[in-house]
Amino acid sequence: MGSVMEKSLVITQTLKGEIPVLSIAGRLDAANAPEAEQALASLMEEGRRRIVIDAGSLAYISSAGLRVLIAAKKRLSPQGGDIRLAGLQPPVRNVFAIAGFDRIFAIYDDAAAAVQSFS
Repeated sequence: MGSVMEKSLVITQTLKGEIPVLSIAGRLDAANAPEAEQALASLMEEGRRRIVIDAGSLAYISSAGLRVLIAAKKRLSPQGGDIRLAGLQPPVRNVFAIAGFDRIFAIYDDAAAAVQSFS
């Protein structure tokens, strides 16, 4: 009779023109990093080379979450692709700054600006 645990990560996908936008909400940590990794891998297997991650509802990211993002970026870069981030909240943006990832990823205020940057 245990309670149902609320899902700590929710990933939704939309398409803005030719650009897939993955909205990631909740916590991206070691427990659910494989889910995010699979979502990105699926897009790449479909031939998507330009991806926006809307992190406006991402409350927390661990080193495991950062690894997922950098691995996907490294996989896309040789193919002329990129991952662009949008809507990072202050705690998450701070993690990116401390890790130096704010110099590796292009970060935009919102998903619309990130999508537009691919034009």
